[in-house]
Amino acid sequence: RLSADKAGPMDFVGQRLTDRLHQLITAIFGVIGFFYGYVHQRFAFTMYISMIGLGISALLCVPDWPFLNQNPLKWQEAMGDNQEDEDEDVDEPVVQKEKRSGSKPKSKGKNKSNNKSGIRQRRR
Repeated sequence: RLSADKAGPMDFVGQRLTDRLHQLITAIFGVIGFFYGYVHQRFAFTMYISMIGLGISALLCVPDWPFLNQNPLKWQEAMGDNQEDEDEDVDEPVVQKEKRSGSKPKSKGKNKSNNKSGIRQRRR
């Protein structure tokens, strides 16, 4: 039995693989079920075969199998509480005041900031 630590969560490549596998299995069984039901003139056969495909797809795609985590992500180490407080001011954007040539003020719209980048600054 595999533990959650060894298997880990499914990575993005595994998610893409399971999505494509689910679509492929469901489509194949749907087409087979449609033609089998059409030949026998029984809609129930179409539904039974489609549900079998859906069940097989769920068994293969829903559990977090180890082969779905072959490309794990490398996360950054968590910052300590003291380091977070020191770096708090670094994350704020620095906006330089714009030099105005002439005495005519700019338009008086609702946005009175000189911040052209669209980034909101925190008020202190």
